[in-house]
Amino acid sequence: MRINGGFNPVCPLQMPDAVLSQANPVSGVLYPVLPLNYNVRIIGASASIFFALGAPDPLELVITIDGEVFTFTVNTPANSTPYNAYIAEFANNASQVLNPASFSSTRAFMLEGRSVSINSRITWAVDQPTPLNCRVKWAQW
Repeated sequence: MRINGGFNPVCPLQMPDAVLSQANPVSGVLYPVLPLNYNVRIIGASASIFFALGAPDPLELVITIDGEVFTFTVNTPANSTPYNAYIAEFANNASQVLNPASFSSTRAFMLEGRSVSINSRITWAVDQPTPLNCRVKWAQW
């Protein structure tokens, strides 16, 4: 349904997945998965890292919504295992979790805001071919 020539704000428009595939990520650098956008609903977010030697520690997704920063973290991630952002209601925004996809795939996830950006990083000196992969399902109104 259109309202005054625009989209109904109750029914956001599904957008193509935001995807990051970063070869040889540098330790501590934030890589944009979803650059700053406005009026965004995040339906799901995931990250994985492939490595040959020594696991990165930690792997993080950093979601900024209307100036509030949520950091989703997994310490010592398993090689090529996808991790989903998981809202831990009793944890503060800086201590949210990335759980293996099989653990959190049946749990609802949704964050939304007027201004939203999503970045990812690892903390580890990368000296090998190591792709950092992220995917975000999102909608916009």
